[in-house]
Amino acid sequence: MLKRFFFSSVTIMLIFSLSSCFDIVEEINFQSNGAGKIKATLNLSKSKTKVASLMLLDSVNGIKVPSKTTVQKELNDIVLILKQTKGVSNVNSSLDFNNYIATLECDFNNVAALNAFTKTLSTKFKTNISGYTTYAYDASNKVFVRKYNASQDAKKEFLKLKGENQKVFNDAYFTSIYRFVDPVKKQQNSKASISANRKAVMLKTGILDLINDNTNLSNTIVLN
Repeated sequence: MLKRFFFSSVTIMLIFSLSSCFDIVEEINFQSNGAGKIKATLNLSKSKTKVASLMLLDSVNGIKVPSKTTVQKELNDIVLILKQTKGVSNVNSSLDFNNYIATLECDFNNVAALNAFTKTLSTKFKTNISGYTTYAYDASNKVFVRKYNASQDAKKEFLKLKGENQKVFNDAYFTSIYRFVDPVKKQQNSKASISANRKAVMLKTGILDLINDNTNLSNTIVLN
């Protein structure tokens, strides 16, 4: 879902990849009744000098560089979709072109709204280089589930890149954080960890591991 927020355009994804280093963070604050908030952040601040230089060019290694106007339009289109999605509210976004940090956040009434949000974005943006995610929540047993299937499109697009462009993904990371009101009893993803206060689960992985399907974001989290 998060990569779809910011990688809805292959052109924008590729030019971001040339920045050498970026972080994607997905944060979900989940309430006991199944409602919550999701916030997505794309952070290129570690490479902001290089990104600023790239943005001055027309193209890099045959890839057209999107203008600030194009990037803003992409984000505006996503915001418009979210505002029209049933069960989604309080949609907010920001673009910091000084530090090159983009954020997008919204509230959802239930996991059905979260899934409708994911499906809506997937339908709007034909090129899917992210994985396929669906969520489920059993309120009676307090079980939160994320099902994730990697997209073959991601690897296909990655393999189209020249060798030097592929290398820049070595320092790109994806972090998923789930926060809960109730303590976490257990979780099933071996690459994820439970926080000290047992009210959050975090998984951090390299973007390359997602592209190559070496990391699966699926998880079943049981709450007390």
